[in-house]
Amino acid sequence: MKNKKKNKKNDNIDKVIIWKRRAKWIFIIAMFIIAIELIAMFLMNKNKESKITFIDTYNSIYKFNDYYIATGSSNFKYSHYNDPFIYEYEDGIQKDKINRVYAEQAKLVKLDKELNIIFEKTFKTEYDSCFYDAKVINDSIYAVGNYVYSKDQLSLNIRDGLLVKYDLDGNILWSKNYQILGDTKFKKIIDDQDGIIVVGQSIYENMEIGNHDTGGGIIVKYDYDGNIIWKNNFGGNKSGIFNDIVKVDDGYICVGKDALNYGMIVKFNLNGERLWVKNYSNTDDIGMTDIEYKDNKLYIAGSYNKSEEKDSEGKTMFEYDACIFVYDLNGELIDIYKFGGDKTDRFNSIILNDKSIIAIGYTNSEKIELKNLKYQEKKSEGIIIEFDYEGKVVNKQVYGGSKNETLNDIIEEIPTTEDKVNNTKSYIIVGYSNSRRKIFNGNNKDYFGKILKYDQKLNLELEK
Repeated sequence: MKNKKKNKKNDNIDKVIIWKRRAKWIFIIAMFIIAIELIAMFLMNKNKESKITFIDTYNSIYKFNDYYIATGSSNFKYSHYNDPFIYEYEDGIQKDKINRVYAEQAKLVKLDKELNIIFEKTFKTEYDSCFYDAKVINDSIYAVGNYVYSKDQLSLNIRDGLLVKYDLDGNILWSKNYQILGDTKFKKIIDDQDGIIVVGQSIYENMEIGNHDTGGGIIVKYDYDGNIIWKNNFGGNKSGIFNDIVKVDDGYICVGKDALNYGMIVKFNLNGERLWVKNYSNTDDIGMTDIEYKDNKLYIAGSYNKSEEKDSEGKTMFEYDACIFVYDLNGELIDIYKFGGDKTDRFNSIILNDKSIIAIGYTNSEKIELKNLKYQEKKSEGIIIEFDYEGKVVNKQVYGGSKNETLNDIIEEIPTTEDKVNNTKSYIIVGYSNSRRKIFNGNNKDYFGKILKYDQKLNLELEK
């Protein structure tokens, strides 16, 4: 009897052991299946992301006291400071199609003298935004750009102009949007002692037709609290734009583009009333992008058409070289300082020194007088060209890689002790690149904002 009970007890123990083993294997198999599904989901997501080109750009840089302020836009895919996000909207062309996109977010960066990031801020919105310029004024940072104000704008591909005031720690104090014709952006900002002046563009959305006469290139004066004092405009309501502005003794001179291939220079008096307009009929589709003032002359970055050839229909066959336009204060063209090759080249920004002008931009040319050019068809490389004030090229450098580079803005570096002792100067240049640089920098696909330091002889000293 005892043996029967003992055998039954042993049978029960064996069954428990078997069930435990089975449960263990069931659990292992279930975890294995879940792991495979998670890996598959991860790989599918990675495959989707591999087809997306992520952006991170710098559009401008500005120095104040012992720090720098830079602006641009980013998906923040690789940011250590801000998070990316995705939004959805109905396609404006294909019915019932839903687009899912990584938001392009405005980027405002404060850097120390060594170009280390102090903070990286954005403008919080549900959709896209971008900053083109910023200045420190009265212990605050004023940034300008544009953003998607409402979801209805997404399918129309339009935005509102944007002015944002930050404190010096990057906290938003207030923001203002601006709209006239449908698609608006602010490109540049200057301090005017009793307020700020911003310039940019407000044009009709694509396919809209009208004769509104308050759009095109726009100029707006605000007080420091964001209230409009006066405003004016000039240029085509489908393409006009002011890209930059400089203040002269009796007013403001704006540069940009009017109709296709027409560079535009417009002077306003101190009350915002238009005084005169000048056009240059052979620029590219970006127009005149940067203006500097020295010794009663205006120096303007851009490009010009060097070709006189016509196609079979008698239309001009455009070929663009990078150039600096030189004008007097009455808007009369004095000279053009040129640099280029066999394809499209342009200057985006210039800086005026005592004895020379340094211009930056990009080249698409293969046949061009530049050492270390890494030409690839339909790819761009950054260029840094130094002219004397007679227009002669005295130095030239390339910033190139395996894909595309564009240089957008240049300023003098905050002087170091070495600069002060040796009476030298260095330059800070910003732009963007999607080249692979060294082992872990870049991936030949996504665009990364670049901050570069060049010495007085235009040797690259630092790249971030």
